[in-house]
Amino acid sequence: MSHSFVANTLLALRLPEVDLWFGDLRNRYDRSATKSFGAYIAIRAHPSSPGEWTNESLEQLAAVCAFSSPFEIALARVGYSLDAVYLAPEPTEPIFRLESRISQLFPVVPSVTRQVMPRVPIAGGLSPRQSVMLGMALENRIKQRGVLTTVCSELSLMTVDDGQWVTAERFVLGEASLRT
Repeated sequence: MSHSFVANTLLALRLPEVDLWFGDLRNRYDRSATKSFGAYIAIRAHPSSPGEWTNESLEQLAAVCAFSSPFEIALARVGYSLDAVYLAPEPTEPIFRLESRISQLFPVVPSVTRQVMPRVPIAGGLSPRQSVMLGMALENRIKQRGVLTTVCSELSLMTVDDGQWVTAERFVLGEASLRT
């Protein structure tokens, strides 16, 4: 479990079903580095520096996840923020509850305090025209296929290694954690 973490870390609820439904649109519009690990919801509560990811903090995070039940979310609404397009998960309460439990382990610092509602980023760095086009394509896909409902059952600690996002640790919600 000994890893040397770099400054770029992210706690994420990964959503592979989103990539199955909307991956072609994400690939067409998204130019971000986080695209390399698929669709996700960022969990804002975590250590403020990479040095705080110790074996003890990882074990504490594993315990929080072991006592946090998996939960279902629906992705029915498209949202816009600055130059980005996202899917808004509903309900948000289970996400906030998990963040709250994690924030009890790690003091919340202003740079990681949630200032926006949870979201599944689809693409960022878009022009206004691209945002509208992607938003319309997402809405049409939802109308055609129906609302995507998925279960969040695992929290991933993502780090940057040689410029690529990789899974450093996996924590299964509601049972003993599995290590990669």
